[in-house]
Amino acid sequence: MSTVISNSKVVQVCNISTSCQRDQLKALFNFFGRIDEVQLYPDSETLAQTINGKVGYIKFDRNDSVHGALNMTNTIFIDKPLIVSQVFENTIPDETDSMMYCAPLNPNVTLISGGPTWPSTVINRLVGQPPNAYYETIDPELTDRNLPSYPPLSGTLDIPKVEEIRRTVYLSNLDKDIDLDVLHEFLLQIGEIRYIRSAYTDENAEVRGTYVEFSEQPSIPKVLSINGFQFFGRPLFVNHATSCVIKPATVRGLRSDEEEMKMSPSRSRSASRRRGSATGEESDHDRKSTSRSKSRKKSTKSTRSPKRRSRSKKRSRSRSSRDRKRRSRSRSYDRHRRKKDSRKRSRSRSRSRSKGRHHRSESRKDKKSRR
Repeated sequence: MSTVISNSKVVQVCNISTSCQRDQLKALFNFFGRIDEVQLYPDSETLAQTINGKVGYIKFDRNDSVHGALNMTNTIFIDKPLIVSQVFENTIPDETDSMMYCAPLNPNVTLISGGPTWPSTVINRLVGQPPNAYYETIDPELTDRNLPSYPPLSGTLDIPKVEEIRRTVYLSNLDKDIDLDVLHEFLLQIGEIRYIRSAYTDENAEVRGTYVEFSEQPSIPKVLSINGFQFFGRPLFVNHATSCVIKPATVRGLRSDEEEMKMSPSRSRSASRRRGSATGEESDHDRKSTSRSKSRKKSTKSTRSPKRRSRSKKRSRSRSSRDRKRRSRSRSYDRHRRKKDSRKRSRSRSRSRSKGRHHRSESRKDKKSRR
């Protein structure tokens, strides 16, 4: 994510293809906001043949449009990756001053993007071919102040690492009893500090060194200007760093095994289990897997949400109510059948009785007639 550190509305675009026209450049950056002015150097085709990449300047109507334009760095446009930086002065320079930022025709020199806080006047490029290639950074402000220029860095380094080193200085001849907090408060007057770390060549020595990484590249010329300053009775030596600050493991997102064990006992247990399984103890691994599966089953049972429990209860209640209804229906059906059977029995009994009475009456009549 790019950072705007100036109120300027002008951005510089380097490494533009020589076939690009002004209207094409304006159409590309018109998406980020209204554009007041666009310049593309060089104008003549004769000068364009002597370079490998043009340089352009865009002035927006609003400052917040610069933030989006800076994110276009390393975007391939036509046939080259763009390098976008902010111009601290709110004016577009003329062609004479801008030609030095054009990509040279030399195939052994390649323009490299700097950082989001780098001024447009700082040139960062890769010189030579591997394995003899090296990074070269040119800051005109160092030359104007008679300060030491950036030392060359190995071409095998990554570009983000190079940008990090260019924002770092090495302080030496510090008293070993000076606390880093005191030094930090002193250097905050120059610029924002990202990391600071002591460097001991000999623990018994009276002096020590310190690596300081600033958040912005413009802080480097300022901190180099205090070289020789008397700091707690000793002259302070400030030089460019040739390596970055070694970050602690917690900063890089990594932790040692001891820190992991201190942070959580559960993690340490899992780590010890993994170590035991790596030694080839298969039986123990099987036991642990079965215990884990049981614990998972228990956890899944215990971790059921109240909504699921309520739903299961409702389902069980609905099922029980259905069973009751079915039972009541079956009971009523049985009762109905019993009543029908009893009615049939009573009817058959009454019929048989009436038949018996009828036979008796007929037999009595026969007897009387015989008499």
